Amino acid sequence: MLDHGVYMEGTTLKPNMVTPEGSTRLMADAPQVNPGKSCQRKYTAEELGEATITVLRRCMPCAMPGVNFLSGGQSLEDAAARSESLAPSSLPSFAPDAG
Repeated sequence: MLDHGVYMEGTTLKPNMVTPEGSTRLMADAPQVNPGKSCQRKYTAEELGEATITVLRRCMPCAMPGVNFLSGGQSLEDAAARSESLAPSSLPSFAPDAG
């Protein structure tokens, strides 16, 4: 994006959350690729929140100040639960350890 002159500090990322509907799985204890809607395993909102944060930490430019999630076709209940799992109080700090 920088190559195209995008002002990162004034940009908001608008991605979908990681969901089991055909998403790549980043958890160490799970298969690498989720087979999609036919997947028999049900992931918790917390697991999907952790996977979403992992993707953002790996891919989101640090100069970008914000993220606004799209529902990506999720039901209202699923989107609300998964969004809640991304709340700052439920996430490890992005700041480095002081100790």
